[in-house]
Amino acid sequence: MKGGFRFWHRKTIWENLTYKYFCSQDSDRVPPSEAKGRRDTPRMERYQCQSHLTFRPSFEDRTLTIILRHTYHTPYFDRQLSSAVLEFIQARNAISTPAEIYRDLQVAQPKGWELATSKQVYYQWQQLNSNVWRRDPDPVISAQSLLSEHSEYTSSIYFAANLRAIAFYIPNSINALTSRIKELVIDATFGTNNAGMDLFAVLAELDGTGVPLAYCFTEIHKDNAKGERRAEPGATTAILDQFLRPLQASGCNPTFFGSDKDFSEIEAIRQVWPNVTIQLCFWHARRAIRTKLTSSLQTKTQAEYKPLEAQILIPDLEICWGSIPTRRPNGDHRYGRCSCPSRLVDIVPQGRMETSRGDEQDTVLDIFSRHYNSHPLIPDQNGTYRSAEQIHRACATEMYYWCKSRNYFRLWAYLWVNWYQPNQWPLWARSVNEKEIPVLKTTMIIESHWRKIKHDYLHRFNRPRIDLVIWVLVSRSIPEGLTRMQSLLQGDHRKATASWRKGFKKEWKKKTERLDSLEPDRIQYYHTDPVRWTCGCPYFLTSRFLICKHILSCYEPISDPVDFFRTIQRRRDSPFWTHQQLVLQPRYQPGEATNIQSDINSSCETEDDNEEDIDLAAESEDRLVDLEDDLEDVEDIDGFASDMQLALDLFQEQREKGNRRFMEKFIATNASNRTLVQEVKILQNQRTMRRTWAAWKHPATMYYS
Repeated sequence: MKGGFRFWHRKTIWENLTYKYFCSQDSDRVPPSEAKGRRDTPRMERYQCQSHLTFRPSFEDRTLTIILRHTYHTPYFDRQLSSAVLEFIQARNAISTPAEIYRDLQVAQPKGWELATSKQVYYQWQQLNSNVWRRDPDPVISAQSLLSEHSEYTSSIYFAANLRAIAFYIPNSINALTSRIKELVIDATFGTNNAGMDLFAVLAELDGTGVPLAYCFTEIHKDNAKGERRAEPGATTAILDQFLRPLQASGCNPTFFGSDKDFSEIEAIRQVWPNVTIQLCFWHARRAIRTKLTSSLQTKTQAEYKPLEAQILIPDLEICWGSIPTRRPNGDHRYGRCSCPSRLVDIVPQGRMETSRGDEQDTVLDIFSRHYNSHPLIPDQNGTYRSAEQIHRACATEMYYWCKSRNYFRLWAYLWVNWYQPNQWPLWARSVNEKEIPVLKTTMIIESHWRKIKHDYLHRFNRPRIDLVIWVLVSRSIPEGLTRMQSLLQGDHRKATASWRKGFKKEWKKKTERLDSLEPDRIQYYHTDPVRWTCGCPYFLTSRFLICKHILSCYEPISDPVDFFRTIQRRRDSPFWTHQQLVLQPRYQPGEATNIQSDINSSCETEDDNEEDIDLAAESEDRLVDLEDDLEDVEDIDGFASDMQLALDLFQEQREKGNRRFMEKFIATNASNRTLVQEVKILQNQRTMRRTWAAWKHPATMYYS
């Protein structure tokens, strides 16, 4: 009983002590749990203490002495922004970013500036901005309310399966361009809002630039049947179908529709415009093939390859080569009773792509690029104008024999299934439309549009809401695009000039500077036709602007370059360029005795392409870059050597200053040059004769002597 009484007695004293301890706190102070996170109010001055308890029991007189000591912390300071700092932020809210405001605050030093933090500045800046675009705590409801306030836009909400979409259209651009629209481009981007909603946009081509017509935000508003946050099959296509229907109803009837290889977009486009020509982006197509060629993953297209379908297009195709027996036609080929050389070869359904060498990967891409650009309006090197069917058959045959000569059956199966079979060929080959060649070769106009939205406006905000993104579009991006559209329609070159004209001017001057060294027989050799503006040289086929030095040599020099490069117009059929200053020289005019289209003896040996006929920038003209930026011309050898030496001097200068970030970026961007040096060292130390086609990583190593 004594032990139990003693425990009960101590427990009672502790409970009373604890009660008295907590009640002894200052009731006028704000508890930490209530004041936590209140950034819009001053942090209240309050005290926190650490309690030190000392127990001294006495068993003789059955007492417990408790000594309680409090050690108080230093009181908190008032961190509320001063009125001067708040006025400073408010005055710069609409013209500066939070980081810029904070830097200006450190320089101006208004009253109370030393207590302000960058997070406080961002919070106040965000609150001031939210008053402009926030209509409701729910972002979707706020976005709908915001769009309803702008009568110059029409909006709709679409549902399909577990997807929901908010779309709005721009009648000003639609009505102004309906009769002119020949090419449309669609693409999607992500990362524009904190809800993870994908943003689709449709742009119309105007003088080689893009004009926005409509936008669409899509989101998964409920889980699918399996409880996953993933769009159900066909839902995205159904949403895009609803999104594109109003454009069709307004009178938009494009001839070409650009897209990347997104089958939801492609299927929706086909449903709305059955007769439109789908044109896959040249840059995206090359990137997809290069990614597959360099991937270490095994391909599964061998199980989808049906050789009988390929034999319809390529009569000499060997059925048993590279095909699984179950995919061969029923009969002798399936059971190995045929005479095919590969009938007994055991084909593993899955395996890695054979092209491991860089030069072979480049060759595949070069062949694909020629097939992509081939067109009935452009003659081949023999001067023959082929039909769309003939081009398809010839391109598939060329790729098949290239793969078969190296026994790359997995590469051929991948290329056939994904690119060359009849239902895939119309998606990317320009030859499908025999009458016209599209102006847009890539979807870079819409990629540039995304860059402007993200880098010029949304970069100021951290994970913006959807209503904020819509406000940026309707109040900033779209008005700028409409102003640019009106300037282009009116021909006001002082306010707006298509960015491609600068690159076209550089290319034109670059080719005209080489006319003095052009051999006269080259025009006949390549069957150059300046009247139709066509040429059979390899450079013309892959040229971004469909020009070459052979055609330019047939025209008189330009008398007024300023007016010429501002007003020259691109056509989709021949002649591809028209301008009043384009005057043919007398000997090349129709009806003259000189026949520049005379046939060449078929026994003439085909000449290899020299460096003058190859566009050094053809590989990179469709890179994912800003259209406002133009690639610089290739410098001469002396200038290049001087620039490289200057780059090394800059590296040494920054190295002495200890600028580690500069050195890291410099080394990373010059990794290929470092590879070249290492491979050349190997060649210099090599005692045996080196192989010409060795697997070098740098393309210049094989030419080292």
